[in-house]
Parts: sequence; C-alpha cells; structure tokens
Amino acid sequence: MRLVSIKLLTVMTFLLTPFLLHAAELSQGEKDTIFIGELKLQSSVAEQANNRGQLLELKRALQSLDSQLISSLNATRVFQLVERKRKGDLELEQGFAAAVVDPNDKSAAQAGKMAGAKFAFLPQIDGFEDNTERIEQTAIGRTVIDRKLFISAVVQVVDTTTGKLLPDSPSITVSKEETINARSGQAQTSDKLIVELAKEAAQKLSQELVALLRPAKILAVTGKQLTINRGTEAGFQNGETVEIFASRNIKDDDTGETFREEIPVGKATIVRSDKKQSTASISGENFGIAKGCVVKLLRTEAKNNMGNDDSTPGSSDNPAKW
Repeated sequence: MRLVSIKLLTVMTFLLTPFLLHAAELSQGEKDTIFIGELKLQSSVAEQANNRGQLLELKRALQSLDSQLISSLNATRVFQLVERKRKGDLELEQGFAAAVVDPNDKSAAQAGKMAGAKFAFLPQIDGFEDNTERIEQTAIGRTVIDRKLFISAVVQVVDTTTGKLLPDSPSITVSKEETINARSGQAQTSDKLIVELAKEAAQKLSQELVALLRPAKILAVTGKQLTINRGTEAGFQNGETVEIFASRNIKDDDTGETFREEIPVGKATIVRSDKKQSTASISGENFGIAKGCVVKLLRTEAKNNMGNDDSTPGSSDNPAKW
C-alpha cells in the first residue's frame, strides 16, 4: 500500500511540474496545417518490379496509396491539409526535397511557412511485391490463382520552422492475399486487392503520424469512465486495451534536443467508440489518470516489432517471404 502511495505521489508531482515547450509541437486548440509531398518510389523497388514484369501493379499501388493517404489523414480530423495543386506547390515540393538532402536548408523552411504548413509529410514506398501463382486443374477444367501482396512505406516529417527532419519517421508494412478459383479461361486478378492493400497502409500511416505529432489524450474522467479524443479512424475499436501515460517534454541542455518523458499511470478498455471519440473503462490500478494524459493502444510485442527490422522485406536485396 505504501508503494502505491509513493508512486501516486511521484506521478502527481510529475503532473504538476511545468512542461517545457517544444519547437516542433502542434498548436493547442486548433488544427495545424500540414503539407503532404507527392508519394515517392524507392528506385530499387521500381527496378525489381520492372524486372519481374510488375511495374503496372506497382504504379497502381503507388497511385492508390497516394490518394488514400490524403483521404486517411483528412479523415482523422486532426490536421488541416494544404491543397497540393495550388500555385507554387511545385517549388514547395522541390524545397522540401532539398531539405531532406540538406536539413539546414532554410529556404525550404521559409517555403513551408509561406504555404502556412507547420509540418511537411514526405512519404515513400520502400518495398513492394506481388507474388502470384497460377495452378491449372485441367482434369476438372478450373484454374486456381494464389496471390500475395506486400507493401512497405515510410513517411519523413519535416519541421518547416527549421527545415530539419524529425528524428522519428513512421513506417508500416502490410500484406494481403487472396485465392481465386474459377473456370479455366475465366480466372484473373483485379485491382481490388491492390486498393485494399493501399487503403490499409494509408490508415496505418495516418495513425502513426497522428500518434507522433498529436497523440490521443483524455478529455474527461468520471469515476472509472474515460473520454478519449480519438475514435475508430485512429484504431480505437471496441474491446481494445489502451495504456495511459502522464507526459511532459524535457530538454537536453547539451544538444538542445527535446524528448517526451512518459510515466505509465494505468490501463483501460475501450467500451464505445465512433469516428471522433471513444469511451473507456479503467482496468486495474489507477496511479494518477487525469484529463490531458496521453493514451496509446496497447500493442503486442509482435506488432511493436513490425517494420523495425533494419532490412526491408520486398526490396531487391531481401525479398519478402510468406
């Protein structure tokens, strides 16, 4: 009991400590504007697809993911998106591309400021495979097609106030598969699986970007009931377990870099959710759950490790295997 009291006192002291400001934080009480750069394709991935005769499928996945990512980010209702087609966007994208090569290029940051974007998202596909096996069953006049798709993508985030890349770059991997069994001469693949693959990849990237720049938070606490400012669009589905953290930003005086310090204060289970918000019920010990605490979906170890391998499945050097 004494241990619980000491931990609760520590958390309360932590919560009352003034938070340090972070140059890359989003504004409070309003939607910050972001610019989404054109989805790029890693050259080795394009070369591999071309050698396999899958360039058309890769381009279809690229186009679908490009549009789906914009839609998914817009659906989160967290950001205000800059229209990519407006005048001057070509120069803007060139500026941000230069910022990736030279993070100290202030012209790119200035271009972002003029466009009103606080952050620029620079997405890239760094892995893709379309493995299709066709089996002809001549005895019964049927054809079976087993198709397995894989895609890997990463988004670099540029802070337009400095023109520098954020150290964290959200990345995801998604796999899809289907089996088609039809009469000989009628079995064929379609774009449906590619679109489904792109949609799931876009949703995962959006969730990772929102979690990085504006993590979910508790809006209200009523007894054991919590109201969270994220819903199904952010992955907060009924039955999911979430972990709750008291958080603040701390600055490294030597490097000037700002880090987010988080202390776990409890867990909860999502009991109701819609697109905009969720309701959760606290489960287990409560070590200081309060309004403003950060909420994260509790992932399994396997999910946490997905996409963290230094090698990229689906690239020409390390093709994906199922």
